[in-house]
Amino acid sequence: MKKKIKLCFVTALMFIFIMQMTAFAAEPVSITACVIAGNQIQVAAAGAVQPSDSGQYYLFSLEPYESGVGTRTDYCAAVPAADNVIFTTDLNLNQATSKLYSRFVVTALRGGVYVPISNEMYLTNPEVVATVSTGYPARSKKGVIADCRYASDLTDLNAGYACYVLDISKFVESGGINYSYNGKNYSFSSSAVSGYDLTCSTLAEQGCNVVMVIMNHYNPAALDMIPPLGRTQGNTSYAFNVQEQVPTEKLEALISFLAERYNGSGHGTIHSWIIGNEVNNNYPAHYQGNISADEFATDYARQFRVCYNAIKSHNKDARVYTNIDQRWNWIDRKSPLQYPSRTFLDKFAAAITETGNIDWGLTIHPHPVPMDNCRFWSIPHPYAKMNLVNHNDNSKFATVQNMEVFTNHMKQPALLSPNGTVRHIMITELGFNASEASPYGSNEQYQAAALVYAYKKAESLPEIEAFIIHKQHDDLSEAASSESYGLRVGDRKRYAYEVFKYMDSGNTAYTDFALPLIGASSWAQLGLQ
Repeated sequence: MKKKIKLCFVTALMFIFIMQMTAFAAEPVSITACVIAGNQIQVAAAGAVQPSDSGQYYLFSLEPYESGVGTRTDYCAAVPAADNVIFTTDLNLNQATSKLYSRFVVTALRGGVYVPISNEMYLTNPEVVATVSTGYPARSKKGVIADCRYASDLTDLNAGYACYVLDISKFVESGGINYSYNGKNYSFSSSAVSGYDLTCSTLAEQGCNVVMVIMNHYNPAALDMIPPLGRTQGNTSYAFNVQEQVPTEKLEALISFLAERYNGSGHGTIHSWIIGNEVNNNYPAHYQGNISADEFATDYARQFRVCYNAIKSHNKDARVYTNIDQRWNWIDRKSPLQYPSRTFLDKFAAAITETGNIDWGLTIHPHPVPMDNCRFWSIPHPYAKMNLVNHNDNSKFATVQNMEVFTNHMKQPALLSPNGTVRHIMITELGFNASEASPYGSNEQYQAAALVYAYKKAESLPEIEAFIIHKQHDDLSEAASSESYGLRVGDRKRYAYEVFKYMDSGNTAYTDFALPLIGASSWAQLGLQ
């Protein structure tokens, strides 16, 4: 039986090679599969035989923070050089020598030096070691950026998703909760853990799919978690440091701890993990220093991969997403570190595919132009004159007005998931200003009308799986700037609260009121149902 299983596995690897052999043409030997099989790792490679002094090929495992083999000699597997080879090495899960986060490269021995002759590839199936399957519940497409003070609203609103932010720097600034991982002992902040225990359990008790945005704020007590070039105070949030050994291992341990703790085992469940916020903005949203878009996307792909493997190795059903803003092709001349979201997305996808495709998802913030223009169907002067929003892939912005821009983009073959389908896509921040002090003619009626119109547009695109609005309750700092996005203000529920509650119920009283405000006689006139 074992021989039969092994034969089937080898046959599967060869099939993968035949299907993918043109994808890695840059090196003479191509790694075409890199997967966990039981307690081992199987790496398949193919290509015309390359010279090696010993007649052998050697497989090296590289950690995320390592740039290459260099002068290392500690290969993890060797096989006779051939057109088609399969290496086997131990996974060593949760041991000091664990290869869960490793990427692999084939080398040949030449003049006493191990010379890389293949592409590099990470493990592509970390979910097979998970012992938990939580499912992926969502009672509706609707969701809110949540305020736990009004948690009971979530059930009342029939919200399928509740979104929240988790700051990793808070967990590593002090100790109290011990955790052993990969042969090392860690201690995470007891106050941070207890706070998120309450948050996650509260949101889960309301029956929501919990969406957690994983961010890294500036914290002098956790400065090593920020990449060396990015340790400048004053940015909104920061990249994760996977360039140095100690912080990389700390990140692996922390995300593993969080994925293990919030997997339905008494502290709630995080079903959806977003790695960073509007990460196409090196400055100021995911700051890493003055680097190019290529360097940024490549390093972010490594940050994402670490988080993905940690999360999926604990909960096979969890979904892991990247996040972009609405500036689709917009280049900010005053801030060259704000990369267009399409540029970043394509570079990130290429970096992931080149090193082993995985099931990452996309979340987006398709805010109107300008952002506090509640009546988004009418772009005010002078923005309209700038032709910022159109309905093709060259649009400067991807907003609530042209959501099909990003859903169509994600249908390209190079962006499909490993199984050939369109990736999971969610809108995770989209708000409409209710403040009458706004210069764009806002009020609570227009806020509610915008909410209905936007939801109907999202509902018309099956690729958009979630519609999460900003936000459940007014943010005080935003309100001070005449921006009031909440369904609530204090204990008062705005008109948009009831509209959000019933807009997907089929009760036209909560949808058709919006038509005259939008300037339409029917939803069909707008191309909607």
